Amino acid sequence: MDDERSEPHARSARDLPTPSLIQQRMALQRRRNWGAYTVVSCVLISSMWAVLVMLDGVDLWRLLGSALLLFGAVMGIREIRSASRATRVFEAKHGRDAGIQS
Repeated sequence: MDDERSEPHARSARDLPTPSLIQQRMALQRRRNWGAYTVVSCVLISSMWAVLVMLDGVDLWRLLGSALLLFGAVMGIREIRSASRATRVFEAKHGRDAGIQS
């Protein structure tokens, strides 16, 4: 069977329409919100984890868990900064109120 007829053709990025300004701003807000959620959840879980360590002591698994939570918080902060930077670029290109629904 011929591959060209059996497989649907993947559309390249340049064939896709550009998202509207509202959709672009919503995507930037989702990135920022995901970063904030990640940081807040990692901090809350870390505080509970610290109480557990104080009550039961330290072992390898708790240290690995703490390292994972720290990594999650750092990744969340990185995502917030990246989204903020992308939002500033978006606003510089399209205007401060571009894509805001009233």
